[in-house]
Amino acid sequence: MQKRAIIFGSLFFLLSAIPLVAFLTSWGSTMVELFNRVTLFIPIAFGVVGLLVTLFRVKGWPKGWLIAANSFSVCGWALLLFIAIYGFQAP
Repeated sequence: MQKRAIIFGSLFFLLSAIPLVAFLTSWGSTMVELFNRVTLFIPIAFGVVGLLVTLFRVKGWPKGWLIAANSFSVCGWALLLFIAIYGFQAP
């Protein structure tokens, strides 16, 4: 059970962080467009689910790393979402 929780926490972190890192690559625009076609909230939801799985199921040293990684991903997406909603409004 512990190993599955670590795998799921890591998987949800990767699903939320890959589109965030994809902005920095040349091929990343297609991946970001794929997520944006569905909704912009999917990576945030993956990060929150990964954070919840980590908080309630994982014990030991991986817990700290997964909490920090998922929190960083959620905060990064929340910042981008805030900029997208309020930053691009016409004055």
